[in-house]
Amino acid sequence: MSSPTRLLPHPTLHCTLLGQPSQTTTQYRNLKYATIPARFTDSLPNSTLHPLQNGIYNASRFGPSCPQKLGAQAWDLALIGPATLPTSPGQAATEVFDELNCLHVTVTVPHPGPTSKKLPVLVWIHGGGLSMGSTSWPQYDLSALVARAAAIGKPVVGVAINYRLGNLGFLASREVGSGGNFGFKDVALGLEWVKRHIGGFGGDEGDVTAMGESAGGIVLSTLLCAEVEGLFERVVVMSGEVSLRKPRGGRWMEEGYREQVRFLGLEGEGRGERVGRLREMDAMEMCQRLPLAQHFCAHVDGVWLKEDVPLGMLGDGRRSVHKRAWCKEFVVGDAAHDGTILKGRILDSPKALETLHSLCKTLLTQQEGDKLLTAYKLKSPTSQQEKARGLLHLASELRFYLPALVVHKGWMSSSPPKRAHRYHYHVPNPHTQNFAGLATHESDVAFLLQNWNHLLSEEQRAVAEQMADQWIGFVNGEGWADDGKAVVFTETGLKQVSEERYDEMYRQGRGKVLLDIGADKLWRLAEAWQGVRADEVDKITAKL
Repeated sequence: MSSPTRLLPHPTLHCTLLGQPSQTTTQYRNLKYATIPARFTDSLPNSTLHPLQNGIYNASRFGPSCPQKLGAQAWDLALIGPATLPTSPGQAATEVFDELNCLHVTVTVPHPGPTSKKLPVLVWIHGGGLSMGSTSWPQYDLSALVARAAAIGKPVVGVAINYRLGNLGFLASREVGSGGNFGFKDVALGLEWVKRHIGGFGGDEGDVTAMGESAGGIVLSTLLCAEVEGLFERVVVMSGEVSLRKPRGGRWMEEGYREQVRFLGLEGEGRGERVGRLREMDAMEMCQRLPLAQHFCAHVDGVWLKEDVPLGMLGDGRRSVHKRAWCKEFVVGDAAHDGTILKGRILDSPKALETLHSLCKTLLTQQEGDKLLTAYKLKSPTSQQEKARGLLHLASELRFYLPALVVHKGWMSSSPPKRAHRYHYHVPNPHTQNFAGLATHESDVAFLLQNWNHLLSEEQRAVAEQMADQWIGFVNGEGWADDGKAVVFTETGLKQVSEERYDEMYRQGRGKVLLDIGADKLWRLAEAWQGVRADEVDKITAKL
């Protein structure tokens, strides 16, 4: 096959790309945007592909994933439900891992391919807790979303960016000579690659919308705090912003480094041998020795990331942090029951309520603690069901809903006010058994990217398509919602509700309670309740 939709002469990559076509799109895979000189070093921008002697670069095969725990793809998929998705070579059981060759993008273009009119660009940053994920995973495939955009007459070019994960992406320690932040910097280089080369795919380099869910949202939100410029024109931060994995200083990072040393059984080694093992150990062997997920975050190194970014600062319109002038429009949102992702860290703990009560006494005034516990019916729950429901609502709203309200307020209170919008996802997950009837964490990705439509009822598929159309319209510059309105996705479709009325209608006024108590106080409580390693100033909470 050598149809125009598969072979693409690319003017700035200086070769012809051989893509993988479908009936509606062509996908160009394994386009290397950066090189990694060595472990624990910053990546370097790359614009050179290595074609065959005939000048054709085979972009029909998936590139390698960043090394991570085996089975991560299936675990991530199970967050949505027990079903499986169709796979191709390079996916699932045939997924390949390569530490130094994992920084690549996948570009998806609609048929008939590049035209004289440049198309807006949608960039997807995958989730996975900064510990797992890949552009090759079928749940993150952009083909169906790009096809949907073309079908409704609003075509886009889709780009998915791979980045380093886990220790390889975020470990920071003076002993090993690692400054961390590698995964974040990788994504920044990937976005710069888009600006340089997306024109050759028919995309408009001046009209880029970045979006990411969970860790993907954390990455994009962190980039809005870092010393970077002009990476995208619009952004959608889904169920996870920078405070969910708040950047930490050197002392916190050193504690994390010592933790990794213990996990890997290297605490008895001398410094030289320990550092040597960390730098030379096979990457996949290292990942199999470590937990599936850990609490990785950005490092406040004073250069790339200059200052701490507490949640309260994100809500302060007088501060430019997270409200960069180069990003013209901002959307933030959550799923009503995002706290399902904290099942193992909070919800399953037999001491979850007891710990919460202790933290309220330690970190809040008596009046604040009573107000919080009463709002969630957790002061003296009358049944196990009421307790479980209250814990889920509180976990969801401390970690996801409250931060969404705060960062939205920060953008809106800037001077002059910046274009900022909210959405909230209330569509019950039709696949899960553990959380039946709940809008679970990551189920919004299944609806948005259209990869589960064959498993949905006709009514559910209509909601998924309406959701995708909302994102597609935003990427096409149509705005998000009427002024002062939040977009709500429900099992019967999209609604626009006033931002004030939303909290009363869908959260029984709990958002106002949280805002009245204070973002930074409640962020500290949420971190301790989740069991995140405390900063030095917060050591008291670690004892509870």
